Amino acid sequence: MPQTDFDQGAVAMSELAVEQENTTVDRNEATTRFHIIDRILFDALGWQKQDCVLEEPLDGTYTDYSLGNPGTRLIVEAKKEGVYFSVPLSSGPQIVRLASLLRGNPNLSAAVKQAASYCSTRGVELGAVTNGHQLVAFIGSRTDGTAPLSGRAIVFRSLREMEEKFIDLWNWLSPEGITSGSLKELLTKESRPLPPEKLSQRLFQYPGLKSRNEIEIELDILGELFLQDIVKAKELEEDFLRECYCTSGALSQYALVSKEILKSRYHELSKDQGKVASVTSKEGISPDLFEAVISKGVSRRPVVLLGDVGVGKTTFVRRLVRIDAKEELERSIVLYVDFGSQPALRRDLETFVSENFAKQLLENYNIDLHSNEFVRAVYNGELNRFSKGIYGQLKDVDPAKYLEQELSLLASLTEKLESHLKASFDHLRASQKRNAVVFFDNIDQRDAEFQDAVYLIAQGLSETWNLTTFISLRPDTFNSSRKTGSLAAYQPRVFTISPPRIDQVVTRRLKFAQQVINAGRFSLGAEGITLDSSLLRDYIDVLITSLSFNHQLSECLDNVSQGNVREALNLLTSFVGSGHVDTRKILDIYRRSGSYTVPLHEFLRAILYGGAVHYDPTSSPIANIFDISSRSPREHFCLPVIMNFLERQAQHSSAELGFIPSSRIYDHCQSLGLRPDEIDIALSRGTETGIIDVTAEESKTGDRTERFRITQNGAYLLHRLSRLFVYYDAVVVDTPILSDEMRPKLSDARTIQERLDRADDFLTYLDEQYESFGELETGLDWESISSAARQDITNVWEALEKAAARRDGQSQYNGTQN
Repeated sequence: MPQTDFDQGAVAMSELAVEQENTTVDRNEATTRFHIIDRILFDALGWQKQDCVLEEPLDGTYTDYSLGNPGTRLIVEAKKEGVYFSVPLSSGPQIVRLASLLRGNPNLSAAVKQAASYCSTRGVELGAVTNGHQLVAFIGSRTDGTAPLSGRAIVFRSLREMEEKFIDLWNWLSPEGITSGSLKELLTKESRPLPPEKLSQRLFQYPGLKSRNEIEIELDILGELFLQDIVKAKELEEDFLRECYCTSGALSQYALVSKEILKSRYHELSKDQGKVASVTSKEGISPDLFEAVISKGVSRRPVVLLGDVGVGKTTFVRRLVRIDAKEELERSIVLYVDFGSQPALRRDLETFVSENFAKQLLENYNIDLHSNEFVRAVYNGELNRFSKGIYGQLKDVDPAKYLEQELSLLASLTEKLESHLKASFDHLRASQKRNAVVFFDNIDQRDAEFQDAVYLIAQGLSETWNLTTFISLRPDTFNSSRKTGSLAAYQPRVFTISPPRIDQVVTRRLKFAQQVINAGRFSLGAEGITLDSSLLRDYIDVLITSLSFNHQLSECLDNVSQGNVREALNLLTSFVGSGHVDTRKILDIYRRSGSYTVPLHEFLRAILYGGAVHYDPTSSPIANIFDISSRSPREHFCLPVIMNFLERQAQHSSAELGFIPSSRIYDHCQSLGLRPDEIDIALSRGTETGIIDVTAEESKTGDRTERFRITQNGAYLLHRLSRLFVYYDAVVVDTPILSDEMRPKLSDARTIQERLDRADDFLTYLDEQYESFGELETGLDWESISSAARQDITNVWEALEKAAARRDGQSQYNGTQN
C-alpha cells in the first residue's frame, strides 16, 4: 500500500526530531533554515519548493518564506537556532492567548510582530515564526475587529512535540490543512461575544486632524527647532553640553512610586554581574570609567554603558568626548556609530561598521585609507620583506615590472576593508601613538538579536584589534543577553547611567533655548525659515514660569514620561503650538500682564490628543484603562483593579522591588468574578501602554513565571488623571458602552458644555457598571475616584459661569461708557 503524503511527512518529522536531539551545533539563521526549517516545511508538511518564495521583497522588507500558489497562504518568519523562544517546555495548552505568550518574551515578541506586520502588509491571513525547534502560528491579518496580537496562537514547544502531535501539525499547517481553514477556524473560535462598537467607530473622521491658527503653526515649527533640533547644531554643541547636561542619579521628588522602585533599575544586573559602577561620582566622571577611556584597549573587553531608553546615554557620551575627557582624547581617534539614525541591516553589519569607520577617518581626521602615501606607510614592513624576496632583483633590472608586482601586493593587502582597517589602526598606534576609541550608540532601538550582533563586533574590536570600545545597552536586554545571548560568554565592564531629574533637564533646556534666541546664535535663515522667534521666546518664558510655580506640571511630565528625558521633551514639544490650546490667549495675557501660568488641564489636553481631534490610544502617551474586550461590565474595571492591587501589594515586604507574582493577581481578580482571559488582556494592555512593568523568570524546566508592578505612568493615571474631567472627556470615544440606553447619549460633542454633560453621563455609566461587583471587595475606591471626577466637572462649570459673568459685566460697562 503506497504511502500517503501524510505518512511520508510523519516519517520525515520523526527522523528530523531524532537527528536533532543528538546535535549540539549552534546554527546561524541561514543554516537553521537549510538544516531544519526547510525540512519541516518541505519534507514533513509537504509544501512544494516551486510554491515558495524566499526573501520576498515589499516596501523595503523581506519575508523569509512566502508559501502558497496561487497566492500566498502562509508567511513564515525564521530565526536562527540560538534565538530561544521562551515558551513552556513541559506544560500548558497547545492553544494559547498570543498576548500572554509574548509578555516578557522579547525574542518571540519581536519575531511575531515582524511576521504580523508582513501578513498585514501583504494581506495574508496566517503567519508563523520558528527557530527550527519551536514554532508559533497565528492569524496575522484579521477582519473580525480583533487585533492580531490579541488573538490566539498554536504552539509547538520542540521538534519532539511536532513529531508526537504531527497529526495536529499537519492538519493546521500543511497545504491541505491551510486550504481546509482548520487553523483559522480553531483560532477564531471565541466563547464570549465581542463588545459593541466604540464611539470612535461611529465618528465621520477619526481621529481627525486638529486645525491650528498661524501662531500655533509657527510655534510648532519653532518648538521643534529650539527644543529638539538645537541639540544637533554643531556650533552650539559644547555650550549645550555644559549648560544642559544634568548629572544622573538624583531621585525624582515628583514620582508617584516608591523611591525603592526608582533605585531598583539595575538590581538584577548587580545581583548577577557583581561589581557595577555608576558613570558619575560626587566629583564628576567615575575614576574607573575615566581609566577605561584612556586605557588604550589593554583590558581587551568592551565597556557597557547601561541605561533605560531616554535617560541620556547619547548626551553622556557626547559630553564625555567633548568636555569631560576632551584633553585625554585629544590624541585619540574617536569613532561614533549611531544605530538610531543609520539604517544598517543585520546581515551587512560588519561591512556597515567598517565603511562607517573609513568615512569618519577621512572626514574627521583627514586620513585617507587608500592614499598611496598612507597605504605604503601602513604596509612598510611588508614592502621591505617584498624587496628582499624573489621579485627584489627586478628593482634594478626592470623597475616598471617591480612596481607592477609591488602594486599587486598592496592591492591584495587593501582589498578587504576590514583587515585593512585593522592594519591601519595598528600603524597609527605604533607610529603616531594614537589609540582609537569607538562608541556604538542607540543600538537599544533595535531588536535583541541586532544588539547581540553589535556586541560581538565590539568584543572583536577590543580583543583582536586592541581598540577601546563602548556600547550603549538597556538593562533588560543586557540581562537577557547575559542569560541566553552573546554576553553569556563574556565578562564586560559595566557602568550604569541613571535618569536625571526630569524637571531639572527640562528647565535647563528651556533656559538654554531662550538664551540662544536672545543672542541670535541659531540662524533660522540657515534652516530656510522666516519666522518671528520672539513668539517662542515669550512662550518659553511662560513654560519656565509655569514649571516653577505649578508643580502639577512637573509632576505630570515626570510621571507620564517615566524618567525618559526624550519622552518628556516630546510631551513639552507637543504642547507648544498645539491646536488644543488657546495660544493667542496665553500670549496676550503674558504680554499684557508679564506672566501666565499654564494650568494642568491645558497641558493634559494637548498631550492626550496630540495633533488629532479625538483621543487615539495608538498615538497618545496616556492609556485608556476602561477599554473592554467582552460584554462583561466588570471588565471595565479589570485594569484599574489590577493597578490598585499592584500598588497596595508593593507596600508589603514580600514584594521584591515592587513586583507581584502573576498568580496572586489572577487569584485576586478571579475572586471578583473576572475571567482569566479578561485578566490576561488587561495585563497585556497594561504592559504595552507602559502603565505596568513585567519581568519574567524561567525555571530549569522551561516554565515561565511572570511578575508585575505598577509604573510611574500607571500611578499617575490611577491617582491623578482618573479624577479629572479632561481624562473622561478623552477616553469616552475609545470605550465600548454596554448599555443600550446610555450608548446614544455618549455621542460626538463639540462645545465645552456638551463635553461636560457627556463626561458626567459617562461617569454615571461607569458607576452603574461598577455596581456589578455587588458586595465584593475590589480594593479599588471607585466611589472616591468617581466623586473627585464629578467635582472636577463641577469646578469647570463654575469657572465657565464666572467667565461668562465677567464678560457680561465688561459688556455692560462698555455699553454704559458708550
